[in-house]
Amino acid sequence: MLLLTTALSGLMAGMIQTAPPPQQPPQQPAPTTTTDPEAFELETVTTTGARPRGSVNSDIPPDITLTAEQIQAYGASNVAELLSYLEPLTRSSRGRADGQPVLLVNGRRISGFREIHGIPPEAIERMEILPEEVALEYGYRADQRVVNFILKANFNSLTGELTGRTPDQGGRTTLEIESNILRISGPDRWSMDLEHERSSPLYESERDIERDAGATPFDDVGAYRTLLGESERSTVRGAFKRDLNSTTQATVSASLEDRSSLSFNGLPGVVLTVPAGNPFSSSLGNEQVSRILDASPLGRTTDGLTGELGVLFDGFLGDDWRWTLNGEYTRTETDTVTGRGYGADPFQARLSANDPTADPFGPLALTDFTPVADDTARSVAQRLDTELVLTGDVWTLPAGGISSTFKFGGDALSLDSTSTRGGVTTDRKQSRTRLSGQASFSLPIASRRQDILPALGDLSANFNLGYEELSDFGGLSTLGFGINWSPIEPLSLQFSYTDEQGSPTISQLNDPTLSTPNVPVYDFRTRETVLVTRIDGGNPDLNSDNRQVWKAGFNLKPWSETDFRFSSTWTRSLTEDAIAAFPTLTPDLEAALPGRFVRGPVDPLDPDPDAVGPLISFDARPLNFERFERQDIRTGFNYSRAFGAPNPAAAPLPGMPGGARPPGGAPMRVEVRGGGDGPRGGGGPQMRMGGGGRGGMQPGQGRFNLSIYHTVRLQDEIVIASGLPVLDLLDGAATGARGGSPRNEIQAQGGVFRNGMGAFVNANWREGTRVDGGTGPDLNFSDQATVNLNVFIDLNSQASWVAQFPWLKGARVNFGVQNLFDSRPEVTAGGAEVPLNYRADYLDPLGRVVSLTFRKILF
Repeated sequence: MLLLTTALSGLMAGMIQTAPPPQQPPQQPAPTTTTDPEAFELETVTTTGARPRGSVNSDIPPDITLTAEQIQAYGASNVAELLSYLEPLTRSSRGRADGQPVLLVNGRRISGFREIHGIPPEAIERMEILPEEVALEYGYRADQRVVNFILKANFNSLTGELTGRTPDQGGRTTLEIESNILRISGPDRWSMDLEHERSSPLYESERDIERDAGATPFDDVGAYRTLLGESERSTVRGAFKRDLNSTTQATVSASLEDRSSLSFNGLPGVVLTVPAGNPFSSSLGNEQVSRILDASPLGRTTDGLTGELGVLFDGFLGDDWRWTLNGEYTRTETDTVTGRGYGADPFQARLSANDPTADPFGPLALTDFTPVADDTARSVAQRLDTELVLTGDVWTLPAGGISSTFKFGGDALSLDSTSTRGGVTTDRKQSRTRLSGQASFSLPIASRRQDILPALGDLSANFNLGYEELSDFGGLSTLGFGINWSPIEPLSLQFSYTDEQGSPTISQLNDPTLSTPNVPVYDFRTRETVLVTRIDGGNPDLNSDNRQVWKAGFNLKPWSETDFRFSSTWTRSLTEDAIAAFPTLTPDLEAALPGRFVRGPVDPLDPDPDAVGPLISFDARPLNFERFERQDIRTGFNYSRAFGAPNPAAAPLPGMPGGARPPGGAPMRVEVRGGGDGPRGGGGPQMRMGGGGRGGMQPGQGRFNLSIYHTVRLQDEIVIASGLPVLDLLDGAATGARGGSPRNEIQAQGGVFRNGMGAFVNANWREGTRVDGGTGPDLNFSDQATVNLNVFIDLNSQASWVAQFPWLKGARVNFGVQNLFDSRPEVTAGGAEVPLNYRADYLDPLGRVVSLTFRKILF
C-alpha cells in the first residue's frame, strides 16, 4: 500500500510539471519489482503539462477540487444529496435566484440533471467546482458556478435505500424508498432510478398553535388545518450514453414524475351582517359576525404529472473543435381543486328580515347555507428546445490560443390554463418562441508556461455577448467581460461585469389564478392576525428586466503541500424593472400598492379617525418593482487533510465497495495516455488503473474536511415605484415571513471519515432582523443558528460483523438529525403579544427532525 501511495504521488507530480524535469529528479522512486503478493507492480507512461482525465478544458482553474476520499466524508447517498451538502461551496450571488449550478460530467455537457441525479458517490473519481466565468465556455450564462463530476472509468452497482424521517415532536412521518442501477464501461454508461416518497400531514393541533373556535361545537379548530399537507411522489428516470464512433457520443435520458398533495385550510366560515334593530343586535348600527360552521374542512388537492425527454450528441471537428447538439421536451400537467365552503345568502336574508328564529350567535344548521362550488384550475405547460454549441480556438497568440464558444438555440413554450372561480371560468393561452445566439472569447495575454510576459504571471481576458428574439417580448441582449489573473501560482484574481436583459417566465405570465381561503396573515394596520383570501397565479402585464452585475474576487492556495484554499468575492447587482414575487405584507407595501389589498368597511362607531376596515384579501401575483440593488462580500476557506497510517489487515472484503486491493493480490497497472490541452480529451490524459476495485483511501487512513464561509451584506434595497421611499431590507423592510435580510450570515461544514465510519456537520448562523411595524410595534427576529448532523457507518468495512451477518455485506447505515438543537425563530413585538403566524411553531413546524437510512449496494 505504501508503495502504491509513493508511486502515485510521483506520477501526479510529474503530470503537473510546468517545465521539463531534471535528469535525476530528487526522491524519484525507481521502478520496483517485488515478490510480495500484496504489492502492486506499476508501469507508467506520463505526459507533462496535460490536464487529468475528465477535467474542464479551461484556463480558469477550479476553485475547489474534491477527491473520492473527500466526497466519501459527506456520507451522501447520490449526486442530488451530495449537491445539497455542497451548497455552501457551489453558491453564487450572481444568479437571478439561488438556482442549481451548471453541471458537467467528465468535462462535457449533459442532457439534463435527470442523467446523473441518482448516481452513487462511489462512482465519482473527483469533483471540480469552478467560478461562473467557466459557464460561458460551455454555452451558459455566467450567473451560476460550474460543477464537474469526473466518473470512474469502470463501475457497476445496484443500490437500494430505505429512509424514514420524523420530527421529535411527532405529527409527521416521511418514508422514502429509492433504487439505482448504474453501469459504466469506458465511454459507455447507463443508469436507472426508481423513487417513491410519502409524507403524512401535520396539523396545527399537533403544535402549540391556538385559534379562536368562533363559537362552534369544535374545541380545537386547529385539528382541521394543516401546517404541512399530505404528499406523495413517485419517479422513474433513466439515461443511456454510448460512443457512436471514435469522435462522437450520444446520450438519451428521460424521466416521469407523478405527485399529489392534500392540505386543509380549516373549517368553512361565513360573515353575517346583523342590521340595526334586529332582535339579536347589540349595536346601534350594523354589526358583522364571523362564524365557523360544523362542516367538513376546506381542502385543496393538487395532482401533477411531469415527463421529460432529452437527447444529446457530442463530438469533434478535427483536432481543435468540439460540438454539442442537444434537444429536450418537457410536459407538465397540474390539476388543483380548492374547497370554497358555503354561501350565507339564505340565512342573511332571514337576518335582514329580522326573523326572530335566525339567531346569528346560536347553533347554525348547514341547511341554512348554500354550498359553494369548488374552485378548479388546470394547466398544461410544454417546452421544446434545442441548442448547438461549438467550442474551439479561433486564433493562436504567443501566450496560447484564443478559445471561443458559439451557441445557437431555439425553443418553443406554451402554457394553457383554465381556472374556475365562483362559477366563472377563465381560459388563457400563452405561447412563446425564442431564437438565441451567444458568443464568448478567452484571450490569453501572459503565460508562465509559454514564457510570454512571465513577470505578469498568467493573465487572460474574456468577452461575451448574446442576443435572443422572443415572440412576445422582442429582442433581449447580454454583454459581459472579465479578467482572470494569476500573478503568482498560489493566487488567482477575477473581475467581471455583465449587463443582461431578462424576460418573465411563461409561468409568471400565465399560471392559472388560484384563490386560497382562510390564509392567516398579520395585519400591521389593525395589529391582528386575520384569515384572508390569497390570490396567486400569473400576471400577463409583467415587463422584462435589466440586470447589471459586478464581481471581483480572489482565490488563494498559500501552501502547495496543504489542501487549504482561501477565497473572497465582492458582488454588486442592480436590477431595474425587477420581477419579484409578492413580498410579506407590511404598511409600506400596502401604501405603495393599495390596489393589491381589499378591505371591508370601517366600523362607523370606531372613534379612531385613522381606523381601517378588516383585511379581506390580497393579490400575491408577481409584479415589477422599479429596482433591486444589492451588494455583498463572501469570504471563506476550505481545508482538507488525510490522517492515519494504512493498515492492510483492516481491508474490507474483496469485490465490494471500498475495496482497494485487486482480487487475488493481482498486480495493478497504472497507465497515463495521451491528452494535451485541446478539447478532444475533455482535458488531457486518460489514467487507467487495472486490477479492479473501486479505489479510495487505504484501510486505516482517514480524511478530514472543514469549510467556513461568511457573507456580509452591504446593501439590500428595493424601490417599488418611482417617488416612493426606498425599502431597506437590512433595516426594517421585509420580503419574507422571516423578516428582512440578515446583514451577516455564516455557513460552516465539517466532516471526518475513517475505516468506513464518518460524520458530517452543516451549521448555519444568521444575524437577527427587524420588521418596521408602522404605527404598531416592530417585530424583532433574533439571531438563529441551526446545526444538521449526519453520522454513518459502512458496515462492509466491519469485517467481523459481515462474517457473522453476511447480509450486511455492502450495507451502510446513516443516522441524521436536522436542526440538532431545535433552534426556532424567536420573534418579539416590543412587549406586545407576538402575532400568531410569527410564532416559532408556525414559522418552523418541524423543528428537530430525526432520520434513519439503510442503504445497500447489492453488487
